[in-house]
Amino acid sequence: MKRSLLFLATALFVLSSCSSKKNKKQEPVNTTTTNVEIVKKDPPSIPKRERVKNTVETKAQPVAEKKKEIVVDLPKLPREFRAAWVASVANINWPSKNNLSTAEQQQEAIGILDFLKNNNFNAVIFQVRPSADAFYKSDLEPWSYFLTGTEGQAPSPYYDPLDFWVEQAHKRGIELHVWLNPYRAHHTAGGAVTSASMARKMPESVVKLKQGYYWFDPSKQSTQDHAARVVMDIVKRYDIDGVHFDDYFYPYAEYNGGQDFPDSDSYNEYKRNGGDLSRGDFRRNSVNTFIERIYKDIKKEKN
Repeated sequence: MKRSLLFLATALFVLSSCSSKKNKKQEPVNTTTTNVEIVKKDPPSIPKRERVKNTVETKAQPVAEKKKEIVVDLPKLPREFRAAWVASVANINWPSKNNLSTAEQQQEAIGILDFLKNNNFNAVIFQVRPSADAFYKSDLEPWSYFLTGTEGQAPSPYYDPLDFWVEQAHKRGIELHVWLNPYRAHHTAGGAVTSASMARKMPESVVKLKQGYYWFDPSKQSTQDHAARVVMDIVKRYDIDGVHFDDYFYPYAEYNGGQDFPDSDSYNEYKRNGGDLSRGDFRRNSVNTFIERIYKDIKKEKN
């Protein structure tokens, strides 16, 4: 019975579906052609700011002008000053004795320079005027006692030690700086004070200290003038790379038995002429004036 009812319901559903498809009306197709007007519209307006931006971005850029190269020739300066002092006073470094032959002196000099070269030094500071004397040919001061054993006596066979040192140093790529003592007129290790000594030739500028040293009075104009001539004579005649001063000050009190430097006459004369500096400032000013003068003279000559 249940099967019959189910079959009947299914048959009715199928018949109903077929009937609805047949009864559905089809809409007629409209074949009329309609004229369509195509209107060309402007693109959306661009804000003024955006238009300016776009214009700038798309504008052709001018060709950059090629910059002209400027070549600057700068001096090559060594990054380090690796120097050694070679003292001639009292035969400390060179020459080892004051009675060596020319060949022996030159051999010792070459040995020192080779040592400096092999140990990467790039400068040597050679003492050419230890005590108002000369390790070079000079018309202003005598040959050094420490060079030949006799003040005023030239090396034999003759040669110019400073010229030799300059040549040999430069051959090894080493700078040669001269070292002078501007105020010492005689060293106690320098033998007797002879007629060739500047202590005898310029007595008005020199004082004798209790320990046997002779010292130029730094405040004397004659002292400053003479020392300046010596320095500039070297600067003009030799291919040196620098000038160094040692002991460019008033001597230690111990050089004079613990007493002050005997320059009362110079200071009193300064006061009489209207000077108002203290004694200490008077001395400092004397040294400063001399150093400034030398600096300017050298720069004027070399520039």
